[in-house]
Amino acid sequence: MESAVKDCAQHGGEGSQAFIYRSCYGYVLSITLRYVKNEFDAEELTNESFMRAFNKIATFSSKEEGPRFEKSFRSWLARIAANISIDFLRAKKQLVALDDISEQELGPNQVNVSGDLEVADILKLLERLPEMQRAIFNLYEVEGYSHEEVATMLEIPESTSRTYLTRAKKKLRKLYLESIDITAKF
Repeated sequence: MESAVKDCAQHGGEGSQAFIYRSCYGYVLSITLRYVKNEFDAEELTNESFMRAFNKIATFSSKEEGPRFEKSFRSWLARIAANISIDFLRAKKQLVALDDISEQELGPNQVNVSGDLEVADILKLLERLPEMQRAIFNLYEVEGYSHEEVATMLEIPESTSRTYLTRAKKKLRKLYLESIDITAKF
C-alpha cells in the first residue's frame, strides 16, 4: 500500500490508483453507508471520495512505515469519505424544521446494553434510522465530534443536533428492544 500511495503522489500512476481503489473500496463504502441509506448514493459518494483523494494525494504525508502508514492513509481516506457524505447530506437538506427542544423535555437517556449485541446487529439498527439522525449519531458518538462541531458541519442549530441525537438514541433503543422481542419468540 505504501509504495502505491507514494507512486500516486509522485507520478499519478493509474496502476497504483487501481490498487488503492480495489484495496480500500469496501472500507470507504462502509463509511459512506454509515451516513446514507441508499446504496446507490453510498457508491457514488465512495467513488467521489476516491476521486478527491487521488486529486489531493500529494497533500497526504505520514512519517510512519508499513502497517502504521496504511492505517494513517486509511484514516485520511475515511475523513475524506465522511466529509463528502456530510456535504451530500447538507446539500440534500432533509431536515424537518424543529423548535428548540431541550434535552430535558425529551426525557432521560438510559440504555441497557446486552453482551450478545454484535457489531453487525448495531449496524443493522443504525441503517433503520432516518439519514439525519444516523449522520448526527455517527458524527457525535462514533467520530467524536461535539454538538457545536456537528452543528457547524451540517449547518444546523446546535439544539437541533442535540435533539436529533436524542431521537436517534430513543429510536435505536426501541428498535433494539423490538429485535429482542422478535428473537425471544423463536
